[in-house]
This record gives sequence, C-alpha cells and structure tokens, in this order.
Amino acid sequence: MWPSFLHHLSLHFPIVLSMGLAAAATYGLRRDDPELLRPLVRWGGWANLAMTSLAVVSGLVAGGFSGGSEDLSHHRYLGITAFFVIALAATSYDYGQRHNLVDWRRFGGLLWWVATFAVIGTGHWGGLAEHRAVVPW
Repeated sequence: MWPSFLHHLSLHFPIVLSMGLAAAATYGLRRDDPELLRPLVRWGGWANLAMTSLAVVSGLVAGGFSGGSEDLSHHRYLGITAFFVIALAATSYDYGQRHNLVDWRRFGGLLWWVATFAVIGTGHWGGLAEHRAVVPW
C-alpha cells in the first residue's frame, strides 16, 4: 500500500514542473535573460528528476515490473521513458549552464518539451489503467 500511496503523491509534481521548465527554458533562450531563468531551469530540473525518480521507483514497486493490463504496460514503459528523458534534460541543461554552452542549454530546453509530452502521455495511460470505468472515452 505504501508504494502505491507514495506513487500517487509524487507523480503530479513532475507533470506540472516539466511544462513549466519547458516554457521557462524556451523563454530564457529566446530572450537570453540568464539572471533568473537559467538557475531556475537548472535547479528545477534536478528537483524534477528527484521527484520523477521517486514516482518511477514507487510505481514499479507498487505495480510490478511486468504484467497488468495493456494500459498499465503503456503507462509503465512511457513512464520509464519519461524518466530517462527528464534525466537527460536535467543533465544537459546543467552542463550547458556550468560551462556556458548555449547549444547544450538549447538541447536541454528542447528535451524539456519532449519530457512534457512524455509525462502527459504517461498520465493518460495511467489514468486509463486506473479509471477506465469512469472515463467517458
């Protein structure tokens, strides 16, 4: 019961933060305003990776590494993919910030958009797996 409870507590933070980081990274690169947005995206990315790690580990412990419905399998594999994309986004943006490399920050910002779509898809499949009876479509 605890892993499932922890999974449900920790999964909403990465969804919202990925969207915010994608928007902030894009705005920061377009405006080239490093004073506020660069550290925000850098440390927000590490916070997002930490919460995503907690959500993935608790979800795998609660739901198992295999089995379940087809929706749950999609949710599991897309969640693992989202974890790796978030890890790559946080790492690449941090590398670009530490070494003042704009191309790495751009790559990290682009990956935050990929992460946003990955967590939205993960949430969609997770919602279908959990609430199929009440979802009207």
